[in-house]
Amino acid sequence: MLIFKNSIYKQQDDDHNRHPGCSPIEYDSQLNPHNLLSIALTEEKEVISFLERQPREYWSQDTKKFYPHLHKIGDYLIFDNLLNILKSGLADSSSWHKMNTYHFCFLYDVLIRFAFNYNHDSTKGRLETLPELKGTPFQIGLFIKNYFFNTVFLLNEDQYNSLTREKKMELGYDCPFQFAVINGLTPTKEEMELQSSSNYPYS
Repeated sequence: MLIFKNSIYKQQDDDHNRHPGCSPIEYDSQLNPHNLLSIALTEEKEVISFLERQPREYWSQDTKKFYPHLHKIGDYLIFDNLLNILKSGLADSSSWHKMNTYHFCFLYDVLIRFAFNYNHDSTKGRLETLPELKGTPFQIGLFIKNYFFNTVFLLNEDQYNSLTREKKMELGYDCPFQFAVINGLTPTKEEMELQSSSNYPYS
C-alpha cells in the first residue's frame, strides 16, 4: 500500500485516514483514489511502450513531452521501472510503502496527463474510464492538494538550490531525493525502490 498525505484506500470521512499533522481536507466524495491510480498506471504502460518503439533519436524529445518534470533523469527504461515499482506497491496489501520524490514526480506527470486526456474526452469516454465520476471533470488540482505532501519537484534548479535548509524544512520540503530529481540526477536501483514501513501511517 502506498503512503500519501491522506489514505487512498478509504474515503476521507474521519480523522483515522489522515496523515499526522495534516489538516482535514476537501475531497470529491465520488472519486475512488485507489481506482484512479490503478487505471492511470495501467494506461501508462501503453505510453512507455510507445516510447520504446520510437527511434532512439526521438527519445529525448518524446520523454520531455510526456514527462515534463522528470524527463531529465533518464529514458523510458527508468520510467518503466518506476511504473512497475509503483504498481506493485499499490497492489501490495500486506505492508505500507513510503515513496520518495522520484515516485511523486513520476506520478505527478502521469496524473496531469491522465487528467487532461480524461477531461477532454467525450462523456462516453469519461464514463468508461471513471464511471464513479458520472461524466463530471476530474479535479486534478484538488487531488494533488489532497494526496501529495508537496510539489517541490515543480521548482527549477535555481529556485530550489537557493533555498536554505531551514527554509526547505519550513516549507515542508523534506521528501528524500528532492535535490536529485530537481537537478536531473539518474536514480540508482536502490533510489527507485519503495521503503517499507511497519507502522500505520495515519492518525
